Amino acid sequence: MSTDERRLLAEAEAALPVVLRDLYADRLRGGNLVEEDGRRFFALSDTAGKRLELRLDTAPLPEGSLSRTFTNTTYDRYVTQLSDRLPPERLGQVLSREVGELLAVRDRAAVNGTAPRENLLAGGATLPARPRLSEEDLGRVGEFNYLATRMNDASAGAPERREAHDRFSALIDDSGLRPVSPAHDTAAHSVEQYAANVRLDIARPHLREPARDAMAELAVPIERLGVEDARALSEARAQAQARDTQVSALGASPSFPMPGLRADGTPIPREELARAAAEVAEQRTALSGRTLDALRAEQATLPEGRYPQRQIMIGGGAALAGRDPNVLLVDARGRWHVDPIEAIVQSADQVRHLRQSGMGDPYQFADPQQRVPLPALQLWEDTAAARGPLVDGRAGLGIGAEGRLIAEITPADGSSPVKVEVQGSPLVATGIPPEIIPGANRQVPTVPEATGVLAEHLTAVGTPETLRARDQLLSLPAGEGRAAASLDALADPRVADALRSAGDPRVAGAAETLRATAAWERAVAAAPGRVLMGDEVGDGDYNPRAANEWVIAGVGGAAIANAEIILQANPDAKVSMVGKDAPFVLKNDAQYTALRRAHDAEYGGDGRLVTYSDRRLGEVGTVTAPDGQVRVAALDDQGRSLGIEGDAYVACLGRVSRLPHALDSVESWARESGGQVRGELLFDKDRQYLGYRMEFEAAGQKQTVDVTGAASRMLPGNVFSQDDMARLTALDPKTAPPESGNVSAGFMATALQGSHLARHRAAEGGPGGPSTTPASPNPTPTGPAPTSPNPTPSGPAPTGPASAGPTPAGSASAAPATAGPTTTAPATAATATPGSGNPIASAARRQSARGSATPSGPVSGSTPGPATPGQPPRATRPPQPGGGGGAPGR
Repeated sequence: MSTDERRLLAEAEAALPVVLRDLYADRLRGGNLVEEDGRRFFALSDTAGKRLELRLDTAPLPEGSLSRTFTNTTYDRYVTQLSDRLPPERLGQVLSREVGELLAVRDRAAVNGTAPRENLLAGGATLPARPRLSEEDLGRVGEFNYLATRMNDASAGAPERREAHDRFSALIDDSGLRPVSPAHDTAAHSVEQYAANVRLDIARPHLREPARDAMAELAVPIERLGVEDARALSEARAQAQARDTQVSALGASPSFPMPGLRADGTPIPREELARAAAEVAEQRTALSGRTLDALRAEQATLPEGRYPQRQIMIGGGAALAGRDPNVLLVDARGRWHVDPIEAIVQSADQVRHLRQSGMGDPYQFADPQQRVPLPALQLWEDTAAARGPLVDGRAGLGIGAEGRLIAEITPADGSSPVKVEVQGSPLVATGIPPEIIPGANRQVPTVPEATGVLAEHLTAVGTPETLRARDQLLSLPAGEGRAAASLDALADPRVADALRSAGDPRVAGAAETLRATAAWERAVAAAPGRVLMGDEVGDGDYNPRAANEWVIAGVGGAAIANAEIILQANPDAKVSMVGKDAPFVLKNDAQYTALRRAHDAEYGGDGRLVTYSDRRLGEVGTVTAPDGQVRVAALDDQGRSLGIEGDAYVACLGRVSRLPHALDSVESWARESGGQVRGELLFDKDRQYLGYRMEFEAAGQKQTVDVTGAASRMLPGNVFSQDDMARLTALDPKTAPPESGNVSAGFMATALQGSHLARHRAAEGGPGGPSTTPASPNPTPTGPAPTSPNPTPSGPAPTGPASAGPTPAGSASAAPATAGPTTTAPATAATATPGSGNPIASAARRQSARGSATPSGPVSGSTPGPATPGQPPRATRPPQPGGGGGAPGR
């Protein structure tokens, strides 16, 4: 953390108690700073005496966003992140909003209430179908109350009071609480005034008396303001218009509705989720078939050795939030489409920022503290996938004739592979890398890497025995059995002595990996179907009835998820989890404690789950029971039994930091040709991490590939420096604070990263950016059949208040005009036709400067609910005396 960030955080920690005292003393007590297990947070309590924690932090937030709050109502832990660009004088207003929003989220969770899909306090004449205050609106109320207090603070100087006064007035504009059309435009002015009256009637009961008085004075048309107030408001509007013009210069592209809507634009109800997900899945499968037919038809017209040319994205998942409909998607529909678990491990409240990405609304299918069901994720992913040409299957990249980058696609339907010539830089989002074998060395975790390290050392020793062993080692075929054969090749005592005397610790690590892998393969052979990697259980590729006594190596997120899967699938199963200590983030998600309460006797459960902590695991062991049955045993890192045995063993000990498998052939081409393999972290101009770029260069040819999503969160150690890894490690808790129950490779963080990447790529292709690749002369199908429950709207991108441009200067949401550090990401080689771009990005460019999980108006790339482009505002009644407008928000 920089000196400026530490100073900002210190000032925020000093300002928060004042905000709590002045505005929220009737809701929250305490406010002492507590330091515990390396965390520093405010310990608070509500009026019922229930404890809650609030930690303040700084983070590089997108331009225009000054703060955001992660909410965990399951454990009453909250993290408010302040932009590291936040002017200190805005701290009070920002904190007032975030505390108000936090309390609103907490209040709704307490009564299991539904979250509004749209904000009420938003500019323009359009009103939600059911006008009520959202959490963001109630945060905005906190801003009004703070500014009104500052306006009347006798201890503040006249300039400070005037500034608060002007911000209050500008915030009225941003909240739709006064008409902005001139009075002579009678029709528009009247409708806007009616909408303003509705909003004010609903918000007024939540305003403190000074704010109500200020509203009475300032929430009037500009023509009725005093000279000085009118001048200040005119300046604020001019500044907002300038920012709006700057954003609009990036260009507009079409927008899609947020997944989860019926054909008529209304939200799919929860009872229809399973059927809707199945329908969209069928449409995706049909589109895949049509895309394959088109590719094969085009291939038939090309000369031998040439293939259809396409931009391509390999992999999907939550990264489909950034899916470009002009790009061929190849995705195996893994992870959440095959996982036997019933829901992700986070509650709707814990992933509420997911709405920003345009991927979906977690509250549509889950209550605030309820885990989000997997069919919702499947619906969202399939809907996004089917927005353009796609093939369900896998793809690998390789180098073809004349150095062309070729993608070989293996369709999931079992049909013959197809090839495409890749245009531009492909995007790879194939998810988390494979798991590590128990006992393998984390610095040299795989047999190929171990072989390389050992061969290098044996060459350096240079004796006849070591050179002979090296040649044997390198001649062994890849695949199962190679580890044991490698150990045999190294068995000569003179070779073993040469290895033991090595000064490089990687040599000993390589030998550890060979021994661990050989032990794993022996155990797999001795107990078929009962010695498994965690991903086999997570993919449903196992038999839960193969055993009743299960040992899970590991106590992290994958381990607890697999324990839940096994315990649900086999009512007779008992699970022993063995490892070190569960990470803090695990104790904050919505799964961990609930599962232990159900099944761990230490938590009052039925005893079917036992956790052995503070154990350091080594390779897997096997023992033969008296009845001749092979059982598996947990061994420590010295090969000694830990006294924990079972009939089945599942390894969940972490993952191998490596390049995605789709890049294996390209990497081999570069290295074996004596070329170079380079990696670079990618950030946008707002310093949001987008993934990393790989450059493969050999024989005068260079190919680049971008990696994003969960795959980009674990950097391959043979490419990236320790500094790069440290930078990403420091960024992870900013991306997903552990108190939130999220991880940086999780669904919400990946969806947000995808939307940032889409916005970045779209901006690069805008005015002044690089040109884009022309569409194929024989394009593949670009969408599902017209019966899709999520049709593509034909109108322009939405122009509702939340997407109309930056927030006026009065809002705490408005970022300072000065830009931060420029982008460190190089220009991508992938291009698209002018005016195309990613639809998700275009809406993101126009969304509110707050960057919050606002349900009002379109989120990144999405239009929520039936308010499709071109729909007239709902405020159709003529203005009535008193304004009308319904009951106060609850």
